[in-house]
Amino acid sequence: MGSRNFGLGSRNMDVAGQFALQREMESFKSVDTMAERWGQFCTWAKDEGIKKMEQIEQADLIRYGNELAGRVERGEMAASTAQNYVSACNRVLEIARGDKEVWVSPTKDCNIPERSGIAGEDKAMPLEVHQVAKEAVSERIGALMDVQRELGLRFEESAKLDARSALAEAQERGAVSIEDGTKGGRDREVPITSERQLEALERAAEIQGNDRSMIPAEQSYAEFQREAYAEAGEVGIRFHDERHEYAQSRYEDLVGALCPIEAGIKHGQAHYEYLAEQLNVQVNEARDLDHKAREQIAEELGHGRIEVTNAYLG
Repeated sequence: MGSRNFGLGSRNMDVAGQFALQREMESFKSVDTMAERWGQFCTWAKDEGIKKMEQIEQADLIRYGNELAGRVERGEMAASTAQNYVSACNRVLEIARGDKEVWVSPTKDCNIPERSGIAGEDKAMPLEVHQVAKEAVSERIGALMDVQRELGLRFEESAKLDARSALAEAQERGAVSIEDGTKGGRDREVPITSERQLEALERAAEIQGNDRSMIPAEQSYAEFQREAYAEAGEVGIRFHDERHEYAQSRYEDLVGALCPIEAGIKHGQAHYEYLAEQLNVQVNEARDLDHKAREQIAEELGHGRIEVTNAYLG
């Protein structure tokens, strides 16, 4: 049988995971629940070309978790369920490997919202971290990071972007259409409001060259995604943190004051009072400003519900 799947007694990754759980856990009910969640991951992994446990890297778990986070954002799955699915993978791989080398945090690494849906910590990538990381990664990945940061794009959207067309569109009409790689086919427009956005698109267009998108012509999206996430993992960054930065910056632009998570103030009434004081307006006016800004940001991020902005803004 060899050492495939860490010698757990099966060449089938799904079954090997079940054997691992049975070896370490006493409750049959818990084993069945965890095994079902592990099985979901195995189905995803098979589609990604991962055939045995030894091939699974931290970057793969993060990509899987990010896909679950997308389902949470679209209202297809509860945050707690998504967190439990990632935790099951952590547990199986910890037992199989005998270490936590590929362990990931469902919320910090995979961007799955806190169970309340309201961000409990600031996930936006600081400018200095962004700049240092850009120096450490390849030019193409650095260009993607800039596009994600300045236009609020998900990784897949930035990878599938035709930067040359996007740049021409931005210069011609002051907005960019985001159509490829969107969640649930929800096309949207991102307004061009700063010179930094144009600079990011210019750099991306230059690197794209004659390719159809930011994905090199010789690679599939899956190949490019895996390579990019591995590169990001090596320098300790998460692409989605750039999107958090976009949301926070847009909030400040639209409202004229910081969002709850950046201001360090609790979501709701306490923050409305903070806004009222900062902007010299009535509390009810501050509440309206907050609501309108969240509506706009939800639209620019490609979401239909403003509640999703809680995960970005607090």
